[in-house]
Amino acid sequence: MRRHLLVLLTALLAATFVAGCTRSFYRLWADRETYPIEVERYVLPEYDIGRIDITPAPESRLYDPTNPDHPPRPPDDPAAAVFMARPNGMKGARIWNRDGVSDRIEPEGWEEALKPDEKGVVKLDQDRSVEVALLNSREYQTALEAVYLAALNLTFDRFEFDLHWFGRNGTLFTHNGSGSFPTETNTLTSLTDVGFTRSLAAGGQLAVDFANSVAYEFVGRTTQVKSNIVLTFMQPLLRNAGRYVRLETLTQDERNVLYAVRDFGHFRKQFWANVAIQSGGYQDLLLLLQTLRNNEANLKRQEENYRLYKELFRAGRASVVEVDQIFQGLQQSRQAVIDARVNFERSLDAFKLRLGVPPRLPVELDDALLNQFVLVDPGTEKLRAELDSFQQDRLKEIGEPPTVKSLEANFAKLAESSKRVPEALDKAAADLAKWGRRIDRPALPNDDPEQREREQTGYQSAKKLLAEIAADVIKVQSAIEQHRKLVTEQTRKEGWENITLDVKNLLAQLDTGITLQAQARIYLIELPDVDVREPEALAFAKENRFDLQNRKALVTDFWRKIWVAANQLRGDLNIVSLVNVGTDPDHTRPFNFAAEATNVSVGLQFEGPLNRLAERNEYRKSLIFYQVARRAYMGLSDQIEFDIRQDLRQLARLRTSFEISRMQLLSAANQAENSRLKLVGPRDRRTANDTTTLDLLNALSNLLAARNALTANYINFEQQRIQLLLDLESLQLDARGFPDAARTRMPAVPTDLPDPSGEFPPTPSAAPGTPQR
Repeated sequence: MRRHLLVLLTALLAATFVAGCTRSFYRLWADRETYPIEVERYVLPEYDIGRIDITPAPESRLYDPTNPDHPPRPPDDPAAAVFMARPNGMKGARIWNRDGVSDRIEPEGWEEALKPDEKGVVKLDQDRSVEVALLNSREYQTALEAVYLAALNLTFDRFEFDLHWFGRNGTLFTHNGSGSFPTETNTLTSLTDVGFTRSLAAGGQLAVDFANSVAYEFVGRTTQVKSNIVLTFMQPLLRNAGRYVRLETLTQDERNVLYAVRDFGHFRKQFWANVAIQSGGYQDLLLLLQTLRNNEANLKRQEENYRLYKELFRAGRASVVEVDQIFQGLQQSRQAVIDARVNFERSLDAFKLRLGVPPRLPVELDDALLNQFVLVDPGTEKLRAELDSFQQDRLKEIGEPPTVKSLEANFAKLAESSKRVPEALDKAAADLAKWGRRIDRPALPNDDPEQREREQTGYQSAKKLLAEIAADVIKVQSAIEQHRKLVTEQTRKEGWENITLDVKNLLAQLDTGITLQAQARIYLIELPDVDVREPEALAFAKENRFDLQNRKALVTDFWRKIWVAANQLRGDLNIVSLVNVGTDPDHTRPFNFAAEATNVSVGLQFEGPLNRLAERNEYRKSLIFYQVARRAYMGLSDQIEFDIRQDLRQLARLRTSFEISRMQLLSAANQAENSRLKLVGPRDRRTANDTTTLDLLNALSNLLAARNALTANYINFEQQRIQLLLDLESLQLDARGFPDAARTRMPAVPTDLPDPSGEFPPTPSAAPGTPQR
């Protein structure tokens, strides 16, 4: 009976080994070993990479809602499906539909996690864009999985030095002959091996094997049982001997996981910058959006000028050539708007791809950052447009004075509009007050004393002029009321001339106020302060750059491999031993081991280093690769120096360029306003065939270029500032993947050093602060 139980137990053990564990067991087992390995690499707080779980969040487009271990069959390409159903014309496997069939690759309804509005539009600001990208970016998910795979690979190298248990069984029924004993035999034989192997750190190999054989003869009802315990040991003494050889693969992969963590740590920072700031990112989109708006504002100005010139042409105050010049400028502005819009929409689609969402998804950008580039209050702009339209309507009445009733209505309308001008001037005064507070604050390290003095002078001049304008507006309002009272049937022509003059005067005061408000708002746009010196920056970067740390470690890796390759040049000399303990052949007890059934052998195996050509080549290559690694480290170190120096130069250049574009914008705004005043100002200062038209076109072109340049220099400065943080490795992110200001460190600046002189010329003189009156 015990013999039957032994055979049955052996068979059940074999069945257990054959069946194995479930897929989910192995998946979760891998996770339990892999994730802690990644966390072990957080030897410094800067190495913390936040989320390490490679399973996308349920609200992600990348999420797979199906069973991860038994995913259903996905939709297939119809042409390729033919070759899976009948490979080489043979009937294919029937298991493909066992786990079900799905008609989708991406999850259904993932767009709802983006919280679109009732029109299906997803609203994005800078932080929301990063959140969407962290959830849906394929690039980010692949990089995160690369860290996991590096750690997963290490689990196998660690396992190599664990006990490797094995269990094998072979059960065989044999029938031979016919009839009965002794011509017929029916034998059930079960062979079982249980044991382990162990790789030792110094290069040795140990194996322990318990082997059992059970044979049961059904005809004669006899049983034969035999067991052996076999222990083998091998230890190299020359080639492949030593921890430095045997542990090399494990050592390399342990370090590789650290490299992968640091690579991903830098990737996270670059990923945030690419989505939020850098070229093709959110702020880059805002730059294109502001460029589009600047072109649209220029087109609006061109359209106003074209309508004005058509009326001036009717009045004989503009030639055909001048009207054609204005018309050509209008068409060029239209084309510029079309080009700017197409460029913005193309970049917006590319940005969606960067976020991991399809280009068809409608989005709306939060443009709050661009509010500082709105140089004129929208209400004031609306009032100006109304007065401009009112003026053009009056010009259409040249030669045909309107009726008394119409004149009275127009005077009343103009009087009502004039009451809104003081409110517009109050808004300009508020911006001037902010400008004054900016001037009064303590000087910053990058402030130019001469420029501060010029700005102070410009502020005082603008403040004085705004008070004069307010007084002039009161005079215009009084004139409007007086002219309205003089309107009679006999004075219709004089009434029309008066109302035309009044609207000119009112527009001139409003335009001057607009110019002053724009001047104040231009000065209120400021760049962030960056106080970094080159020597400290270079030292900081070389100490903290993740890629340089990895490259430095690789030099040691290749140095280590010289030792490993040199070891392979040696001869083979191994200690070998074998111990075989068997059971008494005269008994059927499986554990009845006997001394007479035991043998022991110990010896040496030697092979001379006579054929080492391949090993010689590997050794020579290891020497070369070590030198390559040294040069690569030096090259990266030099490249870091180049990048840091270039960053600092670019920041200095962009700061100077920003101030230049500020001055250019002020000058262009004044030029545009002065050119317009020649046309509609209180005094007609034009002469026949003068250059007013060309001056106006050039001024508008310069104004557009200056506005675009100011925005570009502002955004480019912020992009370059972030690039400096990346090149310094000083930018730190929190667990979510957003900048952590509390952990972000900058190179220390010595307090005993004088302020460095800039590499660029001083800021140019301020443009005239007021238009000519």
